[in-house]
Amino acid sequence: MVKKIIGALLFVLLVLGSSGCTRPKPNPPAQTPLTTINPANETDQQESPNKSSTPLSPLVNQAVPILYYHSVMLENGNDLRMPPEAFEAQMAYLQDKGFHSVSLEQLYQASYKGGALPAKPFVITFDDGYVDNYTTAYPILKKHGFTATVFMVTSYINGAAFMSWPQLKELVANGWEIEGHTTNHPFLTKIDPSTVFSELRTSKEILEKELGQPVDFLAYPNGDLNAKVVQVVKDTGYLMAVTTARGWADDKTDAYHVHRVYCFASMGMNEFTRRLQNPNY
Repeated sequence: MVKKIIGALLFVLLVLGSSGCTRPKPNPPAQTPLTTINPANETDQQESPNKSSTPLSPLVNQAVPILYYHSVMLENGNDLRMPPEAFEAQMAYLQDKGFHSVSLEQLYQASYKGGALPAKPFVITFDDGYVDNYTTAYPILKKHGFTATVFMVTSYINGAAFMSWPQLKELVANGWEIEGHTTNHPFLTKIDPSTVFSELRTSKEILEKELGQPVDFLAYPNGDLNAKVVQVVKDTGYLMAVTTARGWADDKTDAYHVHRVYCFASMGMNEFTRRLQNPNY
């Protein structure tokens, strides 16, 4: 009889012990599905530019304008120097119309790797690395929530009219890209292939070492290229290269012949907006 009582007690203790140690696992949080949008169906409701909440959509049959500038300062008669007031007006227009600036990395991923972009994407690029890109353009772009890419000629760095390493590093820390534009800005089709290789590879390595980030994209100096130059660009490890050929970038364009939209001092707002309304302007 005693053995039966002891056995019963042991059984009860075992049941209580197992129920106390076994806790129901919490259900995993429901995952919010990613939403894609068709830019053509956008409403007039505006969102702050470049926010992570902006829905993304694949780049399918969609062209993206890559704006390219040189200097942002007033110099009468020099179309390469965009007056600051005109640049401010252009950026205000883009923000008011709901455009979202994206990086070249985002564009590359969307164009050639199946990535996604926000509605009304565009890219801002500056060639050569003038110091006013930092002193003038950077505050204006920051005000409007935009970032940009600088194609930097490495031999120009720390020059009187060009950016310094600390300035370039600050831009990188604030979401800008610093990409390749060769060491000395030569006409690449007019120099031998070994010198082309050195111009491309050396500048790439210097930027990567000093800035601590990959340099995967190139702007051809003077828009000068041919098949031999393109092959060296590939051989030196660049993933995409932009030209001075007019038009928007799209997923059908070869990655080493990407078009851009030239922005110059005397263009006026009407011409600026026209180039943002027609991919084949």
